[in-house]
Amino acid sequence: MPNTGASGTETMLSAGGTTARFDGVRLQVVRGRTTWTLPVRALRSAEATPAGGLRIRISGPPGHAAGHGLGASVELRAPNARSAQAFLAQLTAALAATEPVADGHALVRVERRQPPRRELGPRARAVVRIARVVPVYGLVLFLLGLVSPLDAGTAAATLVAGGVLGLAGGVPLWRAARRVRSLWLLRRRGVGVVGEVTGYVRIWDKGGHLWVFSRMSFTTLDGQRMRDVPSVVTVWGFADRAYAGPVDLVYDPEHPARASRPLTVGFAFRTLLLAAVAALPAAGSVACVLPNLPF
Repeated sequence: MPNTGASGTETMLSAGGTTARFDGVRLQVVRGRTTWTLPVRALRSAEATPAGGLRIRISGPPGHAAGHGLGASVELRAPNARSAQAFLAQLTAALAATEPVADGHALVRVERRQPPRRELGPRARAVVRIARVVPVYGLVLFLLGLVSPLDAGTAAATLVAGGVLGLAGGVPLWRAARRVRSLWLLRRRGVGVVGEVTGYVRIWDKGGHLWVFSRMSFTTLDGQRMRDVPSVVTVWGFADRAYAGPVDLVYDPEHPARASRPLTVGFAFRTLLLAAVAALPAAGSVACVLPNLPF
């Protein structure tokens, strides 16, 4: 399967879980996450096999093959006879014009790709944190019910109500506290750069898009490229700048994934309003739990 590009003609074979490419200068063999690159002068010969594939021998003593793991020769399968013939013809022509080195194994370059890391998004991380806390939270309420001075029925009712109200008010208060802490850290040690808005995350989108968190890409002062970092601060969704374009931002050099657009009055007001609303069920939770304390 020849492919003509700017650098010349590149021939490819792909079969049996192995992909081989040859561009007239180097042979590249890919199996799984491992890639071997062999220059032409590292090869001694190439020939067709009875099974319809190719056998390419590497120059040098066979014992030196242990260093790269490819073997003394490379066995390639072909999807059809025409592909094998085209690949062999190009490789044979390059070998005829090149003098092989004494030890081609020393020229083999091996690259192994690491498996991709699956990172959770901000919402998923928040759910995981809550899932870790809820069992402990429930156990504490259960133990409190065992030592409560109230009768069993009253204790169970008040603790269940207090637990539900505690979650309803505690989670929003915790999130608001995290945002305030992030803003405090950014004000204390943040570094300002110019980035690009690459997207957004909407929360509680009720026509006016009151919670629009921009996703930003930027480069830190030490050259690290950060992509799709959610802003701590929201913007009004009525403006196009919430969704795309350049943006002034501040990032934490000790934790570059913490970054934010400039603080807005609207964000501060909405955060205070959310905290005030969440304080109501939190106060109700305290009122329910306090009578169950054994002291």
